[in-house]
Amino acid sequence: MNELHLLAMSYVFFLGLIGGEVAVSLFRRDGGYRISEAIVNVGHGVVYQVWDAFTKVLVMVPFLWVGSLVPWETLPIDSPVAWLVGLLLYDFCSYWIHRHHHEISILWAIHGNHHAAEDYNLAAGLRQAMLQNAFKWLWRMPLALVIPVDMYIGLIVFDYLYQFLQHTQYVPKLGPIGWVMNTPSHHRVHHGRQEKYIDKNYGGILIIWDRLLGTFQPEEETPDYGITKPIGTVNAVHANFVIFSRLVSATERARGWDKVRVWLGATSDLDRIAPGGEPARFDVIENADVPLRLRIYVVATSLLVPPLLGWMLLSGDTWPLIYKVAMAALIITSVVSAGALLERKSWAVWLEAVRWLAAGAGFGLVLGSALPLVVVASGLVTLVIATGGMTSGAIGVLRRSSAR
Repeated sequence: MNELHLLAMSYVFFLGLIGGEVAVSLFRRDGGYRISEAIVNVGHGVVYQVWDAFTKVLVMVPFLWVGSLVPWETLPIDSPVAWLVGLLLYDFCSYWIHRHHHEISILWAIHGNHHAAEDYNLAAGLRQAMLQNAFKWLWRMPLALVIPVDMYIGLIVFDYLYQFLQHTQYVPKLGPIGWVMNTPSHHRVHHGRQEKYIDKNYGGILIIWDRLLGTFQPEEETPDYGITKPIGTVNAVHANFVIFSRLVSATERARGWDKVRVWLGATSDLDRIAPGGEPARFDVIENADVPLRLRIYVVATSLLVPPLLGWMLLSGDTWPLIYKVAMAALIITSVVSAGALLERKSWAVWLEAVRWLAAGAGFGLVLGSALPLVVVASGLVTLVIATGGMTSGAIGVLRRSSAR
């Protein structure tokens, strides 16, 4: 069973925990979940997994290539001590990957999307950047000199599960455990945008690297979550490219070699070498801004997406490529459509109607049944009811305010 299969099955676990945390938030009435944020965060995880299903081979090839050249025995996979050594090596690499993705502009353009979540909860733990594996292999490739591939995959999956659990406000400081291990308290600091919290606590599984290398910061006042220049969209595809577009604009403002430094230089230097960028603004979509029937519709239809993703990840390798591409397109369109409905885009209802029709026609053709057409008809009727029959114009007005 490969990494994608393990992660696909873990989504059941993830969604169950998110549901439990939502229940706790509702019981406490603490506003820990906004539907728009939760939907886009889960959508980011879905988009990442779809992209990863088609590109994982490109990420794994360098590791496998280096491993094939190693003339000595790597760590024995049946030894607990070997797993501990592998964990230390893997986590040390992860620390530097994470740190460099904060410090170098082109890498921050990839990673910053994860930090754009302004609600800190388990759903934010699924907010993975679509391109996050584009460069990580450069740091991890040397691990193949010591770590066998089965151990490497096991560490990836454990790391993903462990870090998902760090994204919660309901776990307090854990005392001595936090001297060595990364904890929700440490990671809350990492997601804060107060000056003293920025670029701190890069640790994934362990926090010892931050303590040793001077990037540790304990949690003091409650963090203000998000990034200093908010992305301002709940479109889980578009959000992956917002910071890139800002770098393109900065390149146009910069001069000479500073045009290169915009991309390869330190994130802290960007405003100095390319001054004059427009102030960032962000859109806040509170639950009360979305009509109840639209909230119910978006949540209900979004819950249909993870099963489709799991089906594709677990069975897609046996499908004809055209079927796998079609399913991926349906999943991505579903995520974009949910965000567009929440943002009240004039084209959102049309896209949603096309999505239902395409899904019904596709499944009807493959299954040789008229049942999908009945489902489509029900879906379209529900869509009309949820949106009040509106097919153009804004359903509501987003509240806008300047970036903090």
